[in-house]
Amino acid sequence: MNAKLLLGAVMLLIIGVTAAAYLPVWMTLLFGSLALAALYIFARLNSRFDPLDPRFGSCIPPINSRPRDP
Repeated sequence: MNAKLLLGAVMLLIIGVTAAAYLPVWMTLLFGSLALAALYIFARLNSRFDPLDPRFGSCIPPINSRPRDP
């Protein structure tokens, strides 16, 4: 991982923990969930992993146009 990116993540974590000590619980939960959503979006945009690619061993079955026979 890039050193600047790691340092930025650590600084954001320290700022977040410090701010959480002074904010009400509902604001902490709100900002925490927004931060996790942003982290998820950032990780997905910078990842080459495609969950629907069969080379990755996807557990999502293909969509069939006709129903299965019982």
